Amino acid sequence: MCPSPRGRHDAAPAHFETSQNGGIADPETIHHAWPTVRRRVRMSSQSTPHEIHRARPSRWLIPYVVGIDLATLIALLTTLQGLPPRLWLHLLVFVPVAALTESWTVTLRREGEISLSFTIYYAAAVLFGPCFGIVTAVSGSLLADGLVRRKGVAMTAFGAGQLAISAGLAGLAFEALRSGHGFGLVSNAPAYAAAAVVYVLVNSVLATGVFALHGRPFLHVWLHALREGGAFYVAMAPLGALVVNAYQQSPWTMLYFPLLIWVVYKGFRLYDRLSSETDNALVVLANTIDKRDRYTYEHSLRVARYVARIAAKLGLPAEEQKLVVSAAQVHDLGKLSVDNRILLKEGPMTDEEREQIRTHPAAGAELAGQFSMYRAGAAIIRHHHERWDGNGYPDGLAGEGIPFGARIIAVADAYDAMTSDRPYRDALADEVAVAELIRGSGSQFDPWVVEAFLSRAEEARPAASRCAQPARSLT
Repeated sequence: MCPSPRGRHDAAPAHFETSQNGGIADPETIHHAWPTVRRRVRMSSQSTPHEIHRARPSRWLIPYVVGIDLATLIALLTTLQGLPPRLWLHLLVFVPVAALTESWTVTLRREGEISLSFTIYYAAAVLFGPCFGIVTAVSGSLLADGLVRRKGVAMTAFGAGQLAISAGLAGLAFEALRSGHGFGLVSNAPAYAAAAVVYVLVNSVLATGVFALHGRPFLHVWLHALREGGAFYVAMAPLGALVVNAYQQSPWTMLYFPLLIWVVYKGFRLYDRLSSETDNALVVLANTIDKRDRYTYEHSLRVARYVARIAAKLGLPAEEQKLVVSAAQVHDLGKLSVDNRILLKEGPMTDEEREQIRTHPAAGAELAGQFSMYRAGAAIIRHHHERWDGNGYPDGLAGEGIPFGARIIAVADAYDAMTSDRPYRDALADEVAVAELIRGSGSQFDPWVVEAFLSRAEEARPAASRCAQPARSLT
């Protein structure tokens, strides 16, 4: 945070500077508004910025995995008659490639991962029917997850069943829509597409079921998984169709495809790496801003910690929590465009200097928006100084027109501004800062967010009171 002082040695009254229609002043103008006050216990911020609430695993998780594996066994037994002749020869070709590609995984941007085995399992089910797809999926998964990656019994059992059912139903879909007995790419395009869609839907539904048993909202997580992994499947499904047609010409053509799949794998890994480096670069820039002034050092980190706790209390989905926390870590990014002489000024500011300070939300959003992977967070950065009553900046948004993440950051930002040391004063007492948040609820701040913040603060007090040095250890 950067001060917009009324004056370091002013005899400030025992209240904050107010806006035209009441409520505490913007965090950028409140730092100098109080005389020295003894610091008190504050809301705990011990957790890491990305800490989110995790529900305990459901007692139905093991029955769920067992049910999936039983369904796999039933599907296998009911489709045995569809196994191709010379089964062992085809398995010797498909299973090693399946196990190899199963070990190549791409991490999704927010959570979870996808393996590149889809192409092989999909091709196996389309080419030789659902039973062969099931056998290939089970064998490849057991080899990769059980023997190579050693994921454990439960994870391996779930993965094998999930992939086997997905492949088996994809094979049934292809057989139902297949035109004649060939595998033409044009004549059977609807069948190829349907098989891929069935595989993706079944696979994602089964995976989402695990999250739902951990207390996560099923529909939200499922739609998120489709958004995150959609591009992957769109890219890999045509490759699976090519595997089918090439294998018809000669089984030896399978030797070409691991290299092609590896190229796709490296491309997605590069995308994931660029995504992570984008986030890291912006966080480093934000930390550089905080380090320019030892009194605001780690301000953005503390705000992110408070935001994580508020978002968890409000029950936001995990991916939205992470997005808001990430935006909080770089919410003052736009201060890179503000002159140090203004940022570090301890005396009174002119109107022109104050206006320059107020450009930082829009500047930060513009900078973050240059990174395509961070555009969703850019809107939150731009609007974190808007007010509930519409008297904020830069766009004068009001109420629910303000992005929800920005409303969360506004409360955490103001609290940290009031309860942090400054060269001209000590941190304000917790009860004083809380009283100002309550006074600004419904005018400056979203009342729901303030309530959630105060609720988390009350929960943190018993833990805080047990600390040896409560004032210093909780931020």
